[in-house]
Order: sequence, then C-alpha cells, then structure tokens
Amino acid sequence: MMEWLSKMNDALNYIESNLEGKINYHEVARIACCSLTRFQRMFIFMTDMTISDYVRFRKMSLAAEELKSTGIKVVDLAAKYGYESPEAFTRAFLGFHGMPPTVVRKLGISKNYQPISFQISINGGDIMTGSKPLVRMEEMNNLKVVSFQVNCKNPETLAWNQMRQWATENLKDYEARKYIGYAPFGHHPQSSEEDVHEYVAMMLLHGDEGREGTMFGAKVADAPKGLFLVGDVALNEFNNDGTIDIGASMKKSSQTIYECMLNMGNYDVDFEGRTYLEEHILGKDWFLADHPEEIQVEYRFWLPIRQK
Repeated sequence: MMEWLSKMNDALNYIESNLEGKINYHEVARIACCSLTRFQRMFIFMTDMTISDYVRFRKMSLAAEELKSTGIKVVDLAAKYGYESPEAFTRAFLGFHGMPPTVVRKLGISKNYQPISFQISINGGDIMTGSKPLVRMEEMNNLKVVSFQVNCKNPETLAWNQMRQWATENLKDYEARKYIGYAPFGHHPQSSEEDVHEYVAMMLLHGDEGREGTMFGAKVADAPKGLFLVGDVALNEFNNDGTIDIGASMKKSSQTIYECMLNMGNYDVDFEGRTYLEEHILGKDWFLADHPEEIQVEYRFWLPIRQK
C-alpha cells in the first residue's frame, strides 16, 4: 500500500511540475506504474474528481495568482497554461472562479485550489488517504443482525421497506444504525429484472441485542463473517433519463475496489461460501419520507477478501 501511494504521489508531483503547457497523461500513468484507464479510475475513486478537472483547477488557481501579481496579458497567460486561444482560457477561468480574468485582476480576489497528495494513516482499523476514506478493512465475527429476507420480483424495494417500517416503529436511534444488504444468488440470476430472486436487508445489532431469536418481532440471525475491503460507491453512472444508475455505479466502484486490493498485495477475493455486501447509508429523511425511493442514498461496497 505504501509503495502504491508513493507512486501516485510521484504522478501528482509530475503534474505539478508540468502545469505550464499541456499535461501528458500517458506519462502520468507510466509514473504511477499502471495503465491510463486504471489511473483515471483510481484518481476519481480517491478524490471524487477526474484527473483533467484537477489539472484545470490547479492551472486556474495558479493563473489567477499570476494575473493578480503581475501585468501579464491574458493572451500570454492562455498560451503559458496550454490553451489554444484566449477565449478557451477565459471560459475555463470563468467556470472555475465565477469571474472573468479582467474582474479578478481588478478586484484582486479569486479561488485558490491547493495541490493534493495522498497520505495513509491508520485510525481504528480504517485505511485513510487524506480526509477521504479510500478503502478500509473491516472484519465481522460473532455479530448478530435483524434481517428481512424476501423472495419475489424486485425484492430489494420490499425488503428495505419492511426494514424501514420495523425500525421507525421500534427504535429511537434507527438513523444511527448500520444497514447492509445482499442478494444470496445474485441480483438477477437469470439476467432479467422480471425474474424472482432473493434479497436480504440487515441491520447490525449492538451489545446484548440479539440474544433472543427475535427482536421486536423481527428475525435475528448471524451476521456475515470474515474480512472485507470496504469502499464508497461513486454515484456517477446514469440512465438515459438522467437518473442515477445505482447498479452500474455499484459495479464500477466494485471494480475500483478490486483494483485497490490488487495494488495492496497479499490479499485475494474470497467467495467461498461468501458474497459481496452493499451497505446503505440511510438518513432520517429516508426513513420518514412518504416516497423513500426519491431520497438519494449513499452506498458502500464490501468485497469479501482473505489474506494469501
């Protein structure tokens, strides 16, 4: 992991040293010792932005400082930072600062976007990069859950609605709990959304909870066991109507988390009697909404892994 982060930082240092002119993104990926496609995926996953956006933000930040402190012409500034025309530069500048170069120079105010770097620290078992979780390892053993298992068409919606009703009726801290779901045999095992399949919605229990076979009438079961690599799901895939495609976003993020595992080394996936999990981060607004499907929910993907 440390070697991987070092390579990523080397790539960022290359970018910082070559902000004037045009960035060779293939060289950036080469320094990071991966393909350009993999580098782009990893960068988005770690920063929630594309590498091209980051480069643009840094260029516009530096350009504004130079504009305020020197008498450089906009046409020369555009050429210096690799823009083909003053008009293209001005559009990028306005998009970032909200003001054209002439106004920034006159007022002496602008946005400032500092260079980023990737750092690792261990906090309660979490693997962190900067202030944003990259991935974390989480191990579950001897834990209990309340579970709602449904076997029908589109069981996900029904299972989570059952969980929502039960939680709001019986718990005061329902919005502070951890909720995890999974499809034991896959979401659409016959490759059709109309097929009947199973889905389980779970809420992790604490302390002495779960000693009985039921809790407020809901079934208590053993939580999934073992080691997982957990990462945030970036909701950046969309359907044709402009709505977020959760399934596609989940799949894309799962690929990135898998690549994280490969780069960490010494770990492998473990689907022997196990499956991936989907953590749902459910706020109070979701629980109390008349139409919870309209509330934006965040997700984390749990990849089952084992040490080699």
